Amino acid sequence: MKKRFGLALSLFFIAFVSAWGKPRGEVTILYTNDVHTYIANTVKDKDGNKVPGLSYGSVVALRDDLKAQGKQVALVDAGDHIQGTAYGSMDNGASIIKFMNAAKYDIATIGNHEFDYGAKRLFEIIKEAKYPYVACNFLKTKNNKPVTEAYKVLKFGKTKVAFVGIMTPETYTKSTPAYFMDEARTKFIYKIGGGEDGKELYSMVQKAIDAASKKADYVVALGHLGDDKTSSPWTSVEVIENTHGLDAFIDGHSHSTVPERLVKDSTGKDVLLTQTGCYFAAIGKLTLSDNDKKAELITSYDRSDETVSALVKAWGEKVDEKMNEEIAVSDVPLYINDPENPKARIVRKQETNLGDLVADAAYYYFNEVEQLKCDIAIANAGGIRSDLPAGSYSYKSAKTVQPFGNVMCIVELSGQEVLEALEFGARKAGVGENGGLLHVAGIKYTIDTSIPDTIKTSAEGLWTSAPTKYRVTDIQIYNKETAAYEPIDLAKTYTMAGLNYTLRNMGDGFAMLANTKLVKDYVGEDYLMTSAYVKSFAKGEDGKPHISTANSPLSSYKNYLLDYENPNGAGRITIK
Repeated sequence: MKKRFGLALSLFFIAFVSAWGKPRGEVTILYTNDVHTYIANTVKDKDGNKVPGLSYGSVVALRDDLKAQGKQVALVDAGDHIQGTAYGSMDNGASIIKFMNAAKYDIATIGNHEFDYGAKRLFEIIKEAKYPYVACNFLKTKNNKPVTEAYKVLKFGKTKVAFVGIMTPETYTKSTPAYFMDEARTKFIYKIGGGEDGKELYSMVQKAIDAASKKADYVVALGHLGDDKTSSPWTSVEVIENTHGLDAFIDGHSHSTVPERLVKDSTGKDVLLTQTGCYFAAIGKLTLSDNDKKAELITSYDRSDETVSALVKAWGEKVDEKMNEEIAVSDVPLYINDPENPKARIVRKQETNLGDLVADAAYYYFNEVEQLKCDIAIANAGGIRSDLPAGSYSYKSAKTVQPFGNVMCIVELSGQEVLEALEFGARKAGVGENGGLLHVAGIKYTIDTSIPDTIKTSAEGLWTSAPTKYRVTDIQIYNKETAAYEPIDLAKTYTMAGLNYTLRNMGDGFAMLANTKLVKDYVGEDYLMTSAYVKSFAKGEDGKPHISTANSPLSSYKNYLLDYENPNGAGRITIK
């Protein structure tokens, strides 16, 4: 009887394996995303004391501890790791790659900010990395051949995991479109598959999943797409809903904190979606097994790998020594986030006092230092990256706010082109975030959110034609001679200062500015220009420049809109 029972059990097991494939072992995947070079975070302990936060040493210690428990562990990153603070920009991401190599990352995908030092630098970084980069929708335009592998299969014990890389098509405009074009800037030589309706992206991802499924026990998407609705139809949620075959989706880009969320794929199967947030606020831990899939976000860890931590510390000290020179004192806190809700990033939705300060810096520098006539200065919201508390203001402060190393220029353009630029930046106002929202100096305007956005864009997200009705109204430009704001003349020629990124390279999709007349280019790096501005503020009793409305050199401009004490700015952008 026992023999017959044993035989029956064996036959059942064989039938089960034949029907469902071999049992899959358990794998733990540790993941980071949107670290943005925040390698020296501090957090408060239970007693309120500042202590080191998470960093690459923490990741290594966590992985080693899990391995010591007999776990099969992978370590991956979902993009945007080489740019964000001076710790990345001081050597164009080289040290960050050294830290990730030392941490022995297994694989990574490409975030849009991996392009911020130029496409050439990205390809150098891919070579410097001892781990592979994957992206299934990054192609050479001339032959549709992939730039990197679409996916990579890694073996952990007897279990194989395929990681399918996915880049956001928003990379065109949220990096610099010119980086993807030929030298004449007439055509794109690289393509990031997306499609206006998302179908091209879904098809590319499905093709990669199908190929990977034949070689692996688990298929995990390693994407830099995000779940922000303004990124539709290219969000991680939409990719899951329009494909099948994924076990999980590790995401980035939107800086969302998603411990775990189940999303139905095109066949009705649950796919686990997860994202850590940003800036090393957490390390993700995903566990896959035949019986279960689960994820959690680890926000603190009491151990750190000494070797990796020493590398990070040495670089941090070197950068700090160069950047910590105090150049001013800020009498007011300066914001990109909502003062009442620090997790709400408002700089991409409305005017803020820090947005005003950055725009004013360009306006001041071109008018007063360069002695060039500058009517308008602009600063794209996506280039303003961090709140600044009241107190000491250093080069590091300026670099933390403007970490990309973009250079400044000034161009001539028509009033109509000014209108189109403001309109393009305002297209998502009232709906969601837009890194292309233009903070301004020397000008004020109104956005009517009751008027729908009807701007036409290319597949790459570049402006192609004007809306049927403008949301931007009541544009007025400050006249320094009359000390008054005057209505814009659409036929008149104005001068506009801003980032080369926006005015020359179609960053954020501002293609209507690509053919404006250049007055002067490569004037200086953005953060150095802002530093020069704050250094020109009136000095206090301590002999240091103090950032406040009254102390600004622009306070001498009669009737000029200036109010750094107000977190919501001076009233240059009215949203109704």
